[in-house]
Amino acid sequence: MLKIKNSHFSILLLLMGISFSCSTSKKGLLNKEYHALTTRYNVLFNGKEAYSIGKTILFQAFEENFYELLPVEPINLRGENFDETTIIPGFDRAEEKAVKAIQKHSIKIDETQYNSQIDEAYMLLGKARYFDRRFFPALEAFNFLLESGANPSIYLEGKIWREKTNIRLKNTELAIENLSVLAQSLSKKNKFYPLVNATLADAYIQLKQLDSASLYIHRAAIQEPKRKNKARYLFISGQLLETLQLRDSARLQFKSIGQLNRKAPRTILIQAKIKEMLLASSLETDEKLDQIEKLLKNFENEPFQHRIQSAIAKLHLGQGQDSLAVVYFEKSLQAPSIDSFTEIQNYQDLAAYYFEKGSYLKTGEYLERLLPLFEDSSFRYNQIKRQLDNLSDIILYEQSVKETDSILEILSMSEDEQLKYFNNYIEEKQLSTKEELKVASDKKRFQILGRTEASFYFYNPNLIIQGKQNYLAVWGDRPNVDNWRSAMAIENIRQENKNKLSDSKGSNKILQETPESFVGSLPQTKAEHDSIKITNHKAYLQLGMIYKEKFKNFSLAKDRLYHLLNLKTADEIKVQALYHLFRMESETNSPKAKQHKKNLLESYPNTPFAQLISDQENFDDFKLNTPELLYKNVLKLYKKQLFSEALNEIEPLMVLSSGSFLEPKTALLKAHIIGRMKGVDEWKKALAQVLSNYSATEEAKNANILIEKIEKNKNLKESGVVYKNYKWIFPFLSTESKLSQQFFEKLKTALTINKNSWTVSLDPFNEEYTFVVVHGIRDLKETKSIERDNGISDLVQQNGENFVALASQYRAIIKNKNWKTLRDESN
Repeated sequence: MLKIKNSHFSILLLLMGISFSCSTSKKGLLNKEYHALTTRYNVLFNGKEAYSIGKTILFQAFEENFYELLPVEPINLRGENFDETTIIPGFDRAEEKAVKAIQKHSIKIDETQYNSQIDEAYMLLGKARYFDRRFFPALEAFNFLLESGANPSIYLEGKIWREKTNIRLKNTELAIENLSVLAQSLSKKNKFYPLVNATLADAYIQLKQLDSASLYIHRAAIQEPKRKNKARYLFISGQLLETLQLRDSARLQFKSIGQLNRKAPRTILIQAKIKEMLLASSLETDEKLDQIEKLLKNFENEPFQHRIQSAIAKLHLGQGQDSLAVVYFEKSLQAPSIDSFTEIQNYQDLAAYYFEKGSYLKTGEYLERLLPLFEDSSFRYNQIKRQLDNLSDIILYEQSVKETDSILEILSMSEDEQLKYFNNYIEEKQLSTKEELKVASDKKRFQILGRTEASFYFYNPNLIIQGKQNYLAVWGDRPNVDNWRSAMAIENIRQENKNKLSDSKGSNKILQETPESFVGSLPQTKAEHDSIKITNHKAYLQLGMIYKEKFKNFSLAKDRLYHLLNLKTADEIKVQALYHLFRMESETNSPKAKQHKKNLLESYPNTPFAQLISDQENFDDFKLNTPELLYKNVLKLYKKQLFSEALNEIEPLMVLSSGSFLEPKTALLKAHIIGRMKGVDEWKKALAQVLSNYSATEEAKNANILIEKIEKNKNLKESGVVYKNYKWIFPFLSTESKLSQQFFEKLKTALTINKNSWTVSLDPFNEEYTFVVVHGIRDLKETKSIERDNGISDLVQQNGENFVALASQYRAIIKNKNWKTLRDESN
């Protein structure tokens, strides 16, 4: 049995589990000290463990984006808002334990800390806040650590972490200033040498000073003992050198990662090998392809096959082997383990390829798939959304052409040919569904699905397809509701849904998936056939104009418009196609331009298109004026109520703006001018024309809203209380503009003297008449009394057709253009 007086040694023995003899009171005191010491160590230990777990989760969950410069230190996950705290658990717990250790176990006497573990607690507190992305509190912790006189090792580490925090807070120049001297003074053997150089490299990357960043990240990579960090630093070094056009030096950095073999993270290792081969200037493209394809054959690389296939696709694309490139892009997209960044890059490459090729419909498809991969509030999302909006017209009309061409082709077949066509369609649909199920089955090889032909029904894809097809053939596309076998019950349910959704349209007919049902559902009447043809022809015309004006793709524009000329189309559509073909062929001085011009002048001499090109002087003037400028001029005339002039000016603008973004705007403005000139009925017709011709545009939506408002208000019929407010109206022919202007001036002067509460205006009514209108009349008798005035009496006698109407009646006159009827009634 040992007898010991030294209390600290006694506590050590207690920790080691060795018993000793001492007095009862002494033993109680030692137990208290033992408990305090173990509690101190446990609190800090638990905090470090929580921090370690959080950091491990963060690094394992981080998704590398090899298509951009890798971050020196991953600190946030994809989809997280960098300005908010992290979603990774562990850092809050670590902070809590660090604070507890500081509060309970700090021994600070005369500004001197006697518990060395408090420095570690402050270090843990700063790191936990840093990875939790609360940088100001983290900076506060590191500053307190540096001011408290920590031991040299902790002090050096704290100083580096403070500058890392400054970088996150955009104090990059300050971080560089504080670290540059430290990086030069530290020995290469110092354990913090790689960290300080990597931090400096990160700072220079933020400032876009890539040459300096390349120097410091290379120094960090050479001395970094941890293979995981070493591989990352080497890869970033290679990326920086490649950006600086130092391809051979970059290749050496990527090659160095390959020499680490299994000690490097495999995701970085595979990408480094791909980059090494792509940068090899001594290798031909075929040799590069062979070496990269060898990586595909290694089963260990299966989780990374999407990136390997994407690299192969880009090599094929660079060689002009487009079909092979598309195949490998699609293989990469179908890979089960594809990461979101590779998926985004593939979609971007395919969208760019098809756009350059002029296949805008396919471009739109890939942009639509790309859009959901970004956050709604991100800049990239809005950028892609704008690109997609620019293609919306193309997508709409190309889809319309595809559908109507298909319907018209089927309608041109005999009934036997139609039955055969739909029978083949049903068979192809079954085969396609089988292929889709097979792909899904391959992706879930570990599941029991799709084992053999003898499998149980629900596990056999072929039997499932056969069952579904039999159901559709017998029962059709019935909804999943009670009494589904009763057509009357289904009709009642659909009627209820239609009442709930007033905008729901379409047929309630249950379509069975048999050739006979499909043939029976085809349009039968001549009116239906003609409607499909008109839709088809308008879509071809719009495509030709959009390709010409918006995308300057004359090849595709000519293809669509020449195809339209070969169809038996309406003259109003054909003349537009001829005009745009004439304009395009004139650009290249093609002989076809003269043919189109002759055709326009001889066959359609009264159209605005023929009149525009027949007047060569005005035609040249119009070519000098942009459609935007002409539109502004017409808009000014409209606002000044010079409707006749605006209508004359807008006709050539309709020609010049066709196919451009201004065309629907111009059409809507023309509809408004027609409404002011000809009344509500003609306004509705013009708005309906805008809705029909430009259905995919904002102007069409506005036109539809206006039509609904007009119909809701019963063609803007006057309703409500009628107040005694009169208008005295003096009609003049539009050809008598000078006379009406003189009358207006004289009447205005006379009323200023005799009746200054009344006002006069000169209102365009329609193409035939202009009104001089007196406003502010409260009593009808006043008009009789003022006629006795010599100055005004003479003016009234000059215009025998004048009449007085209520303000509500006058509004109805303006809207319905029926002033003569109301004049006769008032007289």
